[in-house]
Amino acid sequence: MIILKNILGILTDTKNTRMFLLGGIVVLSILLFNQCEETNLAKDEVIRISNNWEASLDTIQNYVDENGNAVAQIRALSVSLGEVEGELKFEKDKPPLTIIKTETIIKEVIVEVPVIILDTVFHTVIGDFDSALSFSDKKEWGRSTRAIDAIIPYKTTGNNITFGNASIGLQQNIFLTASLTRDNKTKELFVNLLTDYPGTTFNNAEGILINKKSKSFKSLQYENRKTIGLGLQLGVGLSGTQLSSYVGIGLSYTPKFLQW
Repeated sequence: MIILKNILGILTDTKNTRMFLLGGIVVLSILLFNQCEETNLAKDEVIRISNNWEASLDTIQNYVDENGNAVAQIRALSVSLGEVEGELKFEKDKPPLTIIKTETIIKEVIVEVPVIILDTVFHTVIGDFDSALSFSDKKEWGRSTRAIDAIIPYKTTGNNITFGNASIGLQQNIFLTASLTRDNKTKELFVNLLTDYPGTTFNNAEGILINKKSKSFKSLQYENRKTIGLGLQLGVGLSGTQLSSYVGIGLSYTPKFLQW
């Protein structure tokens, strides 16, 4: 009975009642915040699934911009880390954020290249050749370059010309940018590709953005959280019998279950 009276006294005390009321408000606020967050996550999930369906049906669009660059665009996917974990290999503490794959076709026509006849002897696996055709060409387009050179050995026997194996060298430096953008209204994702190398057609592309709100991503973040840290601290401490504020550098420990 004494314990019950003490409990009732604590509950009915005016000062304690205010504290309980304040605590109840804090708990209700946290619950309301969590409920709103869950509702927003559900809405985002519906939009994500709808946009992914549209992206699965989309085809790549190629065009040339005002600067003569080859440009392409296609819708991208938003997926959770768990959905690509079986297909991609990555370190647990270094998950990918974006993935872009491209397939390109380059059809370049090389014209107006001077051909030189070399009067010398070439030794090849199919015989000796007394002459060769030689040509080389180098082009630059903005950040992309291409250099090609070739030697084609041949010999003449009467009215017949016999060619040997050609030796062709090709060096390509193809500048390519690939980016993911999001439409703020529809939340749709797009892969944007651009290159200044002429004759380029983007045959296909695949873009993936890892959803950092997914449970699998948050779980990975939770696993990688640190419990001990060193940093600037601001707080209230007990000095003797007096409470006083302090600012300083200190070592802190926070268990993972208390982190959010």
